[in-house]
Amino acid sequence: MRNNNLDILKISMAFLVVALHIFPVSKVEGVVGLISYEIASGITRIAVPTFFLISGFFLRHKLEDSAYLGAYMQRLLSIYLVWQLLYLPDVLHYYHLGWFNKKALLLKMLYGYWHLWYLLATVMAVGLLYWTRHWAVKAKFGMSFLLLAVGYAFQIVVQSGVCNAFPKVLTFYENIGTTRNFLFFGYPMLLLGTLYEHWNTVVEKIKHLYFPLWVILLVEVAWYFKHQVKAMDFLLVLPLLSMMTFHCVKTAPNMFQGKINGTLSLGIYLCHPYAIRVVDAFLPEKGFYDWLLKYPLICLLAIAFWWLVEQLNKRLPYFY
Repeated sequence: MRNNNLDILKISMAFLVVALHIFPVSKVEGVVGLISYEIASGITRIAVPTFFLISGFFLRHKLEDSAYLGAYMQRLLSIYLVWQLLYLPDVLHYYHLGWFNKKALLLKMLYGYWHLWYLLATVMAVGLLYWTRHWAVKAKFGMSFLLLAVGYAFQIVVQSGVCNAFPKVLTFYENIGTTRNFLFFGYPMLLLGTLYEHWNTVVEKIKHLYFPLWVILLVEVAWYFKHQVKAMDFLLVLPLLSMMTFHCVKTAPNMFQGKINGTLSLGIYLCHPYAIRVVDAFLPEKGFYDWLLKYPLICLLAIAFWWLVEQLNKRLPYFY
């Protein structure tokens, strides 16, 4: 039975991804700069780990079904390749404008352009889930938290500029697609999703800490802003916040009785960069407050693009 609450959660997370991609994290100072940084490098960062967590939850009873997992990975890989082709004009346009060099172009083609890394990372992380399916529960928890910790630490030393004197380390960081990848990000969060029955009671007992944890996250992000740390993908309390958010939404009374299209959240996620391009073409960026006005327009246009692709997908089922 489909859980409407989780569909609503996924749609909300998709809208957070839109905000993540439009609010600036640099070149804006003062209170406005802090607010923008808190949005794009703080609040919205809960979206992707929560997506991974939800996917892991739905896969938790399928880990022994190699045929199902194979079909699941093949479908995601197909979607990834289709949307890589759809975004190829955008990639080449900004490459010719000099936004990135040939090496960066190659990495974007390998790991996924902009937001598409998530699809390929999921495919590879599901492969790891299957490989480690027989591990003990304690080993799975240990591996999940270890990988998240290593990813966080590696990101900190790179983003803070500590590794600037070590070009080989920076090259390695870039060549693995940064720590926002299948190993340090996708796999541990998927793994936690598959372990839901082993941590839900603990989260239930501490859910009164939900809003204090958000305060801690905002303070952490403010510290990064003060010290001019670049945009962060990992934040210390994000895994726990994702787990608590998922549990609270899942166990809440049904928020909506109607039918929700299962492709809406994915459609918004996949389509929103072109929605950003279109709105930005007609309303060029001038400052933070302009993005506040453009954000709802981009969200509405992303929904419109999703609807158009959804109609096309009924005839050519390769987009979702």
